[in-house]
Amino acid sequence: MSCAVGVMAHNEESNVIPALRSILAQAGAHVESMGVVVVASGCTDATVARARSVASDDARVKVLEQPRREGKASAVNLFLAEERGRSVLVLAGADTRLEPGSLEALVAPFDDPTVGMTGGRPMPVNAETTLLGRVVHLQWDLHDAVARREPKLGELIAFRPPREPLDPTTAVDEAFLESAFLKAGLRRVYVPEARVAMKGPTSLGDFLTQRRRIHAGHLRLRRQTGHAVATLGAGRALREALQLRREGRTTWTTLIATGCLEALARTMGAWDAGLGNRDHHAWTPIRSTKDLTP
Repeated sequence: MSCAVGVMAHNEESNVIPALRSILAQAGAHVESMGVVVVASGCTDATVARARSVASDDARVKVLEQPRREGKASAVNLFLAEERGRSVLVLAGADTRLEPGSLEALVAPFDDPTVGMTGGRPMPVNAETTLLGRVVHLQWDLHDAVARREPKLGELIAFRPPREPLDPTTAVDEAFLESAFLKAGLRRVYVPEARVAMKGPTSLGDFLTQRRRIHAGHLRLRRQTGHAVATLGAGRALREALQLRREGRTTWTTLIATGCLEALARTMGAWDAGLGNRDHHAWTPIRSTKDLTP
């Protein structure tokens, strides 16, 4: 099976080398012929130079430069055009780290021709010594719980080459791909064994900004395609949160704080997607998520 990993990067000079190394260290029968493509969009730091230093040492890596930052979906489309001949394509963040074995686990389900898309399990590195850190962990524990019942894929995904490019104005590229493969009659598979380290926001402002943008993107996608991601409805997440509380995996304080912050962010996101008509496709990077230390 031939696969290629796309790494979309904007000013990721501190992260791009460790991210690439975590990808290049992956092993398994399904990733033996892997290629890696870094799409550097409008970078003004040393991202390109550092990515090219990795490429000079490993022929599996190539670097594409996008002169202007036009949004992640636009960068993904460059990757799709470059690697359309591959059997499976993967998207991994330049600010994430793949755990050993994650890529093999992510790609293996494509032996089944009915599978169109897979997604791994994001694992936040945030310290749980603060309330916001505990909120971030609960958020991703809920993502895992919901995705085990109905796949909601993000942060690390694999998919068959789509027939059409992504809508360059979408702010939720993974959800856009979900909708495309469901329309094509192909299955989504959540692969919790494909673990990827990432960092959630560490400031209240960053948390609300990120969650606001994502909710606005999901609402816009539902309006355009009819596809609602598994986490869009609050009822399912609430049921899973209460179950986590019964299991002693969170506290009432964390649960209530998470609910209040999410409600506020969703209210702002709904305004952006409706009367505000705010465009989030080339969003401002969330700086507090870029340092993968607790």
